[in-house]
Amino acid sequence: MEIREIYEELKKVREPISGEDIVSLGIVSLIRKEDDKVVIFLGLARRTPRHPFEMALNWAVHARIVKDIVKVLEGKVNFEIIDDMTFQRYYPIEEV
Repeated sequence: MEIREIYEELKKVREPISGEDIVSLGIVSLIRKEDDKVVIFLGLARRTPRHPFEMALNWAVHARIVKDIVKVLEGKVNFEIIDDMTFQRYYPIEEV
């Protein structure tokens, strides 16, 4: 799958509050091919408010976005989802 096609697939993922697609909103900051996988960088941490209550609400939105990305891309391409600021890995989840 080409990067252009991945962007098109990610346009199907909607930010739960606004209903806009995550590509148009700029949440997808970069998609890069690395060897046998695609790395999708999301700007989630930089969109997180500083107040603890707002942070708690935002976590559910982030989790929904990641789940929806997995639904759209799973089985089509080997991929990883990482936050572009913190480098936190959202997917695949590693069990420790």
